[in-house]
Amino acid sequence: MSRTRWLTLGAISVWMFGVVIATAPVSTPARPIAAQCASREPIETVLFLLGDAGAPAEPADGGDRVAAEPVLHALAVAGADAVARVGAERAAAVFLGDNVYPDGIPMEPGPDRERAERRLGTQIEALRRAGLRAWFVPGNHDWGDGGDDDGWARVRRQGELLAASGVATLAPAGGCPGPLRVRLGAQLELVLLDSAWWLYDGDKPRDPGSACAAASEAEVAAALAAALREISGSGRQAVVIAHHPLASGGPHALRFRWFDHVFPLRAIDSRLFLPLPILGSVVPVARHFGASAQDFSHPRNQALRAALEGALAEAPPLVYAAGHDHGLQLLRGAAASWYVVSGAGSSRQITFARRTEDTLYAEAVPGFARLDVRRGASVELRFFATADAGTPVESFSACLRE
Repeated sequence: MSRTRWLTLGAISVWMFGVVIATAPVSTPARPIAAQCASREPIETVLFLLGDAGAPAEPADGGDRVAAEPVLHALAVAGADAVARVGAERAAAVFLGDNVYPDGIPMEPGPDRERAERRLGTQIEALRRAGLRAWFVPGNHDWGDGGDDDGWARVRRQGELLAASGVATLAPAGGCPGPLRVRLGAQLELVLLDSAWWLYDGDKPRDPGSACAAASEAEVAAALAAALREISGSGRQAVVIAHHPLASGGPHALRFRWFDHVFPLRAIDSRLFLPLPILGSVVPVARHFGASAQDFSHPRNQALRAALEGALAEAPPLVYAAGHDHGLQLLRGAAASWYVVSGAGSSRQITFARRTEDTLYAEAVPGFARLDVRRGASVELRFFATADAGTPVESFSACLRE
């Protein structure tokens, strides 16, 4: 065998060894928990959590757009059932960011603007069919995904379109970081944050003269801590919601499979099975070294998580919910009792989630999460996976608070 072939074989062997080591699974499972709470009191409040829904599948013939996206169709079905059960005032949804791929709502008229409005409109139509009201938390793609300095304007445009719908609200609004508090039912209070604001480099409201109640990282953290102390003293259950997770077993937490090194284009569209060995490892390796502020390895992302964890620790909420990684996960929390990742809202953009020592559930399927709050304050979490037909199928349930 020639020297060139030996070198090539050696390079491939080293690459394969590195991939295996880098993607080795964590073997320690989290302790199991009860699938249902002992209380059988009636469900009083229902909250759906659905993230990264901004690239819904579209019908080839220009037909029913909601029916073409299994996750949104399933949300419409499950949402209508929840409204019938508890009433429209006590059933709601929160979209966990990246509501419009690839880069929010552009200003210019044309195909990109039409596509963006169509994608947001499909989500709004699903809510109308369900009879749900909803809040949309911004994500990094809603801020333009760092592509230009127009991110703040893109977020505000999304807010205007949502406000015009009559069923949804951008929260926090106007590019402000929050926190924004929302009461839902008698026992639940949501605290909504725009975590993408923290990581955006361009122009944004961040000075004392802005219209935002908190306009610096320190002010946001202090306001969040104060809000949680007040909610804790009231006896209500707090659910903190943002786009970026505090813990995850997905790619943004630098959890990759060998599959991701060989088929890297599936991160763009799960149907792109184009093998790119060795070359496909460039992106995962770069991300391990902090190439993107959207990943756990980047210093700014680390600072964001440290600030939020410090604020939450003063009066830990029941749940911290986020999207960003495109799968369904439940993890035992540190700064909150539970971490929920529900970023599987677009059926063509699902990513793998590796189990960590804190993981109770992780599945790479399209779907969403639902919190059920019963009279007496017991809280159950349910994950729903969706079939191609858009049927919501319960895939996991857990009692978060007895």
